[in-house]
Amino acid sequence: MSTRAAVVAHPATERPEPWHMAQLALAFERRLQHLPEGADPSWPAWAAVRPTLARLTPGAARRRVMASLFSRHCGPLPDVRALATPAGRLALLDRLSLLSRLCALALLSRPGVMRCCVERRTRQSIEAALGPAMGALRASAHEGSVVPAHVAAWMPIQWACVGYADVCRAGAWPHLGLRRLVRLALPARWPVPLSGRDVPITHVPTHEALRQVHALFDGDDAW
Repeated sequence: MSTRAAVVAHPATERPEPWHMAQLALAFERRLQHLPEGADPSWPAWAAVRPTLARLTPGAARRRVMASLFSRHCGPLPDVRALATPAGRLALLDRLSLLSRLCALALLSRPGVMRCCVERRTRQSIEAALGPAMGALRASAHEGSVVPAHVAAWMPIQWACVGYADVCRAGAWPHLGLRRLVRLALPARWPVPLSGRDVPITHVPTHEALRQVHALFDGDDAW
């Protein structure tokens, strides 16, 4: 069975339109073909296979190798029901786009952080990571609680890790393969405390919050 067939083999609960199912299948196949680029450089297993994968030309052999690597490091291939959700869409993005949205999601749930980022280096890094979402998140900064100074100094990759933990806690990635796929985009060694004491959350990310984050970057929810 091809990777594309594996994605669309099961009926979706909400039964997306056929063209939408095909879009999702193609997007996942593209994501699968670029697994090494989607992994953080700190993962030793991916660093070891990159030279070999670079020599594989596009085609059936490369697809089989990538599907095997996905199964080994992430889990079973997802079906369209797992992809046709706001959280599923996150997993289809390239690494930089994914990290930007996870960072935005974490800050959207903690609006007070934005007004605490007084260090120039931190502020500039967050501005670069958020891009078009920066204005909307800054506008809501007055609504949330302040955070400790060491938390206010966290860099975008650390907030992306917080956003990932938020989505996992919300149960928005029930599919193991997608959770692990997104986890590979983050540092192998977790860079933030697992306790939520230093990063109080205003609200748990819901499907609607995830849609809002997509809209902040994409301008709409046209997927």
